Amino acid sequence: MPSYHRHDADETSARGRFMEMHEIRYFLAASQTLNFHRAADLVHVGQPALTRAIQKLEAELGGYLFHREKTRVRLTDFGRLMRTHLDEVLQRSETAKRTARSFLSLETASLTLGVMCTIGPLRFISFLNAFRERYPGIEVTVIEGAASHLTDL
Repeated sequence: MPSYHRHDADETSARGRFMEMHEIRYFLAASQTLNFHRAADLVHVGQPALTRAIQKLEAELGGYLFHREKTRVRLTDFGRLMRTHLDEVLQRSETAKRTARSFLSLETASLTLGVMCTIGPLRFISFLNAFRERYPGIEVTVIEGAASHLTDL
């Protein structure tokens, strides 16, 4: 039965560092193609850079992700287990980036406005309508109240 654990020296070198997104992308490409050269082409890097990144990821995780043979590469059981988790990490990272871009570009966000009853309703309604036309993805909540109540909120 093959060993999936890395040597102590490898584990020691991984302490204090965190896996990087490009290492995860490279690993997922290699696990998809089962060929380091094709995986490197897929992610637009040289094969030595891909290999080093995967080795760093293995050191960080503490185990071998691939069986490396002369003519082929296969995922270890540990590699298959990690592929599921690392694919989820990559997907969540991409979702977070999309959400951030959407929020920062005001495509989607929520806005709560505190309004005192002294604001003229016609003036406020025209402001609100113009705002909604310009930013249709913004969810607007209006709270009416006295200044002291709105300040507390």
